[in-house]
Amino acid sequence: MQLDLSLVGKSRPAEMFTYDWRDCATYALGVGAGADDLHLLWEKHPAFAALPTFAVAPTTDLVFGTLRAVGADLRRLVHGSQRIRLHRPLPTAGTLHTDGGVAAIHDKGKGAVVLIDTVTEDADGPIFETRWSIFCRGQGGFGGERGSTPPLPEAGGSVFEATLQTRPEQALIYRLSGDENPLHVDPALAVEAGFERPILHGLCTYGFAVRSLIDGLCDGDPSRVGLIDARFSGVVLPGDTLRVAASATDAPGTYRFEAHVGERQVLSHGLLEVSS
Repeated sequence: MQLDLSLVGKSRPAEMFTYDWRDCATYALGVGAGADDLHLLWEKHPAFAALPTFAVAPTTDLVFGTLRAVGADLRRLVHGSQRIRLHRPLPTAGTLHTDGGVAAIHDKGKGAVVLIDTVTEDADGPIFETRWSIFCRGQGGFGGERGSTPPLPEAGGSVFEATLQTRPEQALIYRLSGDENPLHVDPALAVEAGFERPILHGLCTYGFAVRSLIDGLCDGDPSRVGLIDARFSGVVLPGDTLRVAASATDAPGTYRFEAHVGERQVLSHGLLEVSS
């Protein structure tokens, strides 16, 4: 199936997303929040807040609509990486409008990388931007540019490490926030795709890692996060134990992070920027 290169640089129809505290709390439960995280789960808590990674929920419909429009084979997609740039904290309720489209399509030979950029705002202006990097297996070889990845700041000494336990039903909880890909719930489809059972959403692993980094590096305050970027480098199964580690860099307030299951890396090239 040939990707429609003519859509590069063109905006897609905007998407509207209306939500309230329940959606924020459901998302937080999906990425492992518990009784010690009432500021993420209880709407009456004086510091109640939305996690910054909740930004993927209002943008999911536009992203998948764009992938369908560009001709991506949804059965063979792999989420390559995810970036979120926040201009201000996400409100815990409201109506958001998301604009975006295909920023680039890179030819990797056996596959192609589709980069989708979005901008989300409310009545008060822009809140956050995202970049979704989606690898389309079997849809490369069209003679396009390969693309390149900008270098990351050098990692210094370790400043944070945490062990996080996912639950056997974690994917079933996380999908309630909008990512309904059956690969994460249908045992037969998972086996057909080459997995022993349904796998955890990469964005769920991403949310777990960032939630722990906020606890460890931001004193639990989600409003201090300005940028999150990471590459999905391995499969996580519901029930796996995650080990998240962060290192300082020479840039003030900037950290490198990664996550492992055992010795296997599942998040790499992580970058977190926080304010003081």
